[in-house]
Amino acid sequence: MLEQKIENQKAPLYAFGGLGEKEVNTLYSLATTKTLRKDEVLFVEGDTDQTLYVVLEGEIRVVKHVHGQQTETISTLRDGAWVGEIGFTGKIPRMASALANKPSRVLAIDKATVNALDEKTQLFLFKRLNFLASMIIGDLNQREKGLTAKNRQLTENLFLARTKEKSDYSSSEMIQSIVNKVPQLPVFASTLTYKLLGGGTSLKEVSEMIQADPSLVGLVLKTLNSSYYGFYKKISDIHRGVVLLGLNGLHQLVIDSGVRRIMPDTPYFNNLHYHSVAISHIAFALSQNVQFSNPAQMATIGLLHDLGQVVTKLLKDRNPNLHMLIDSLDRAQVGAVLLKKWNLPEVVWRSVEFQFYPEFSLPRNVPVDIRINVAILYLAHLCNEFLQGHTVYGLPTVFLDQYLLLLKWERLSVADIAQRYMLPVLIKRKNSLPAFLRELLDEHLRADLPEAQGQG
Repeated sequence: MLEQKIENQKAPLYAFGGLGEKEVNTLYSLATTKTLRKDEVLFVEGDTDQTLYVVLEGEIRVVKHVHGQQTETISTLRDGAWVGEIGFTGKIPRMASALANKPSRVLAIDKATVNALDEKTQLFLFKRLNFLASMIIGDLNQREKGLTAKNRQLTENLFLARTKEKSDYSSSEMIQSIVNKVPQLPVFASTLTYKLLGGGTSLKEVSEMIQADPSLVGLVLKTLNSSYYGFYKKISDIHRGVVLLGLNGLHQLVIDSGVRRIMPDTPYFNNLHYHSVAISHIAFALSQNVQFSNPAQMATIGLLHDLGQVVTKLLKDRNPNLHMLIDSLDRAQVGAVLLKKWNLPEVVWRSVEFQFYPEFSLPRNVPVDIRINVAILYLAHLCNEFLQGHTVYGLPTVFLDQYLLLLKWERLSVADIAQRYMLPVLIKRKNSLPAFLRELLDEHLRADLPEAQGQG
């Protein structure tokens, strides 16, 4: 009777090669036969049922979900093939789904079936499962090698595509003519930049330097008492203003005032200005937690990093017929040329020049001496998105892991970095932050109060 049952089912006995007829008959008598219609689902990705299937007749396709709805066929299985072996060995969520390509029949072998079999048959099944697992691992290793090679090639292609048109803007007459029309940064700002980045400058020394220049006194006090900072009490003593802001805050104010001279008072440029100021403060905060980094330097780079965008926007506004040509300019290089003309330290303008490399390149393609700066500036932008309540989804994070590894933050997410290293510093310096940044910080803390308190 059992022999007839097997014959009627056209069972692929070679699927159980190594078992005797008696053991095969017993297996078929205990297991369940399932009939599937075309496109009927056998099991779904994520299921945790421990059932092994053997294709008796028909065709089963194994598919993997990609990006939600889209599916990719991994393999097609025919008579005698085993499917579901990984889920059978343990309560592991299935890594793929299986569907019938055409009307099919499968033999379902669950744990209860296996437990009811004799020792010889059980040993056969487990040896077969082990062999199939080894085959899968070998196949996955080969796929991984292939994917690694493709990834390496795509990475190289992306880098070459973004840099093949790169030219030396400093020797371009057109670029030089553009930056020559931009107002110079005040001499005091350049002097203060060199002093602060070189270290050894005291608050008293800076206060005396400002007091020696009445125009600077007026500039600092006017800015401190404007709605931009929004302090409750009017500040009339320059020394108190210096103490309130601190060296880095004062430096940011002076550099910022110089930058504002070339920006029209329009919503676009105001938003660009606010962005640069936010990045400056965030980069300063992150830099305090990175070895071999200079917080004052990073604050300066953050404040100046978008000058190339300022210049190209001004050009487009003044030359509406040249939009396509101007859009083709590398705004990072334009900004670097301008900062070099302003006689700012080389480390500042070179960091600005390479600022976009993390979006399309591995850290090894960034010069070693500015690699940390570029990584911090990149992370500052991602942390700024977090502060505004956004996620990094859709942002250029292909090489994020490599830059986190460079900063020794490889086990942290952007949210972890922001909460651990950015927020505490901003909260501590809150009273000296510009009003818009204080409001943004307060809004974030209100929306995420438990997490913020946990980091405080």
